[in-house]
Amino acid sequence: MVTGPLAEMLARNKAFAKTYTAPVGLKTMASGMRSSRAGVVVLSCSDPRLNPYQILGIDSTLKATMVRNAGGRAFDAIRTLSVLQAIGNPATIVVMHHTDCGLTHFHDSDIKKDLLEIAPSNAQEINASSFGEITNGVDASIREDVSLLRASPMIRSDTQIVGLKYDIDTGALTEISV
Repeated sequence: MVTGPLAEMLARNKAFAKTYTAPVGLKTMASGMRSSRAGVVVLSCSDPRLNPYQILGIDSTLKATMVRNAGGRAFDAIRTLSVLQAIGNPATIVVMHHTDCGLTHFHDSDIKKDLLEIAPSNAQEINASSFGEITNGVDASIREDVSLLRASPMIRSDTQIVGLKYDIDTGALTEISV
């Protein structure tokens, strides 16, 4: 039996589903987006304190979607971003990192130590992995990820790639030039 926060989420879904109206089908939506290039993909951290839809004022009238992972790191997201480009052909990718990110506090060595306790038989794979630590500040991590996406052969060269820093204390966004 499901308990705790997930039980509450499922109860809220029952209420949501009672008044739900299905959106247009994917092929119809993708066709319109591909031709207009109106779409935006926001790559951000999976930190529960961030709600990119709220931060950016995104609602159903804006053609935007999210890719979220630990730290909002591009190396983790390139596969998903390339799939989204193939399906919807978005003109813009936004890399949005934030202050007080967990990866500024917990570095690869910390994560590897914990993972080695969980899966000691995978020591070689764990030790060879990079987990996206942010050691030179959020501005530098944004520049690194924007540059990685711009250099990727999996991302269209005419895609606008913008870096934004979200200040967790003020709610303000700042564009980071690359």
